[in-house]
Amino acid sequence: MAETMEKLIELARGIKDEELRKKVIDFLKNPSLTHKDFKKYPKEDIAKVKTPFSIAQLGTVERDLLNHTIAVTDLCMKTADSMEKNYGLKINKDHLLAGAVLHDIMKMFEWKAGEEGTEPTGILLDHSMLAVAEFYYRGFPEDVIHIIASHFGEGGPTPPRNYEALILHYVDTLLSLTEFHLYGAKQEKQPVQLLVLDEETMKRIKDESEKT
Repeated sequence: MAETMEKLIELARGIKDEELRKKVIDFLKNPSLTHKDFKKYPKEDIAKVKTPFSIAQLGTVERDLLNHTIAVTDLCMKTADSMEKNYGLKINKDHLLAGAVLHDIMKMFEWKAGEEGTEPTGILLDHSMLAVAEFYYRGFPEDVIHIIASHFGEGGPTPPRNYEALILHYVDTLLSLTEFHLYGAKQEKQPVQLLVLDEETMKRIKDESEKT
């Protein structure tokens, strides 16, 4: 686990804020749940964590947590650079980097490698709620906690409310869909379905949405 976790630690070393950098790296070096009732759940080796991702009517595939997190973090930072360059926005890259590295980290407690593949550990909170609770207790900045809490997007309990959160949500979604079709093609042939709407249909959808 040390070698693979070191990849995330190396990413976290890019956080310029010394206090935040230390908080993130300290957790990565010793991922643990503080609340006494949750200490009974062992953490899986991050290199072994495979998490299911589903798309309605298309099925479910498994993707690995480590490479997903590395890819999401890398693309988040490139997206931040582009938004600053092309739109003149000021992105808090320290907060974005911390949120990207940690957004799925609690899946180490949520999923484990079983005899027949990936299976849930039985923990009663999902990875986002675990992360919010743990990082709130550890004194992480509110904005970092928000970025993690809102990575599900508008359909989640906390929608993104700043550019950093928007970047993580849409990058996470893009790469999750990419992984679905990439890994799905290996696990079972999955057609790439595209929805194309003509101008008249778009106008009708817009008119109907304005009525509600």
